[in-house]
Amino acid sequence: EQFSAPVALRKLFERLGATYIKLGQFIASSPSLFPKEYVLEFQKCLDSTEPLDWNIVKTIIERETGPIPKNFSFVDKKPLASASIAQVHAAKLITGEDVVIKVQKPQIDVLLKADLNFIYVASRVVEFLQPDFERTSLSAVAGDVRSSMLEELDFEKE
Repeated sequence: EQFSAPVALRKLFERLGATYIKLGQFIASSPSLFPKEYVLEFQKCLDSTEPLDWNIVKTIIERETGPIPKNFSFVDKKPLASASIAQVHAAKLITGEDVVIKVQKPQIDVLLKADLNFIYVASRVVEFLQPDFERTSLSAVAGDVRSSMLEELDFEKE
């Protein structure tokens, strides 16, 4: 992969974890706000994050639904997709219906809240130190992004 600022920033975001991957997804989904080369590069963050190990996934599923054989005749160990806060597995209920199981990554809520609170506070500090930034509503944008991302953690709303 050829070095460029968008590639370097995407790789940095991937190393920093879920919150920054979500911010990368925001960049990818906002072509009117960001330069085209960044939007294109950050589209790689949309659904191709490192999947969780099956044993972790199995533990989460069983904690939420009980033993897998009690509810499912089949759960694919390989995820259909793995994103920043969750991954999705194909499954079949014991009644024969095909379903998908969305598994939230462990501790993602704690990590997102901590990172997003830091980003919000940092935006307020920047606005205080550099009043010109206050006109851009940096903290308002950070607050909106925070609310939106934290809402995604509530799978019952989906």
